[in-house]
Amino acid sequence: MAPPISPSDLQRVLKTLPPETPDPFPHLADLNADQLIQRRVEVTGTIKTLEQERQVIDSELLSTYGDAELRFGVRAPGGWVLKQRSRTSWEYDSDTRAAIKGLQGQAQRDGRAQPLVSTYLCLTQEST
Repeated sequence: MAPPISPSDLQRVLKTLPPETPDPFPHLADLNADQLIQRRVEVTGTIKTLEQERQVIDSELLSTYGDAELRFGVRAPGGWVLKQRSRTSWEYDSDTRAAIKGLQGQAQRDGRAQPLVSTYLCLTQEST
């Protein structure tokens, strides 16, 4: 059994703890499950609308600034810098996709692949 911590060590540890941060969403604390689901629906709608707005803004900015400007960065208020980035993904022909799928299935069956499970919530609207 470990010896008890001395009062001076305890004080030193307490002084080094990070300060508590206030709850950024105190308005959620008093909501019941149904109200939380309703709020989730509202937030999801807002996010979808904002994403559409962001896409329109990005389209306008891409037509306003040249590739070189966006590659090096365009300064924005508040210390922000807008840069253009690219990501490469690959599209394979059907034979290659089938071969990959076959290899994946075999690896899953013989234990050479391990499942990675992530859990998330998804809202779907009932059809009426």
